[in-house]
Amino acid sequence: MKIPSRRSRRRGLTSVAVLVLLFVIALIATELVRLGVAYRDRTRTQERAVQADLLAEAGVDRALARLSAEPDYRGERWEIPAGALGAATGDDPAALVTIRVESDPNGGAPTVRVQADYPPDPPRRARSSREVTLPDTP
Repeated sequence: MKIPSRRSRRRGLTSVAVLVLLFVIALIATELVRLGVAYRDRTRTQERAVQADLLAEAGVDRALARLSAEPDYRGERWEIPAGALGAATGDDPAALVTIRVESDPNGGAPTVRVQADYPPDPPRRARSSREVTLPDTP
């Protein structure tokens, strides 16, 4: 029976140490990738929320402009194509803004209610709402 030399035992220990280090490096790399994906997703969510806020403000502006031109305007469903928002074009709307103008039953000033969805599909949707009560006009 042959007894392993010191040199071959060192090679075995070196191989084990290298494998352990590679495993640790792989764990660190996996965690870095996971953190990068989470950061990207959070940034995209924030971008969608800001875009929805801007669309809601644009909906209020659109309603006010339409009301000044057409006093009997009651609202609309405004579908904004992807190309208008600088996104890749497609058949589906990139954003949906629902505008409602509601009269006060007591004869007061009308209220403009706007809801903006960007994009319209629920899994990724950011939603923003605005409500503006118009001043009474004599």
